[in-house]
Amino acid sequence: MRFLLTLLAAAPLVSIVGCEKSATEKSGASAVATADGRCPHEIKPEKCPFCTPALIESQGFCGEHGVAEALCYQCRPFLKTAFRAKGDWCKTHDAPDSQCVLCHPELKERAKPGSGHGSAGSLSGTTTVAGACAHGIDPSNCPFCKPGLIESDGFCKEHDVAEALCVKCRPYLVTAFKTKNDWCAEHETPESQCAQCNPSLEDHRKP
Repeated sequence: MRFLLTLLAAAPLVSIVGCEKSATEKSGASAVATADGRCPHEIKPEKCPFCTPALIESQGFCGEHGVAEALCYQCRPFLKTAFRAKGDWCKTHDAPDSQCVLCHPELKERAKPGSGHGSAGSLSGTTTVAGACAHGIDPSNCPFCKPGLIESDGFCKEHDVAEALCVKCRPYLVTAFKTKNDWCAEHETPESQCAQCNPSLEDHRKP
């Protein structure tokens, strides 16, 4: 009888654990952040397409580079860390092995024409996208149209600037800064972030 009562008491707990697991699986998030807020792929879980696969569908296709926007390491250089952590990296060509067209020429056939969800400009020029905002980029990614991104996307410690304003992590922002006439052509960076032209900016850098 005591054994039976123990089983009955444990049953609700098993049910709760099962429900929690099911909810996690449905959310598409498969990893828990570490103490420093990084996922097992060493980036923020909410930006990791491997921990949050739903990003691949929701963020569309990068027409410029022929891959899902959420997996585009050229538009999102921070993804290099995640690909390396997964062991998906071609050291010879400095690209994810799963996207390396030099090692896998057949990948070129998957590229789709036209502008993608977040088609990016490069540091040497600008590229506007379909449905672009007044700053020439996807309005959902524009920190000038959506200032709330500056707070919500956090701080880029690697480049000492708000993540939402970091042209090194988000090359498509080059177009936006140039459209706002906030660009230092000499140092290939926004004038408002150019510490070489404005040494006083160093005083405001976060440690």
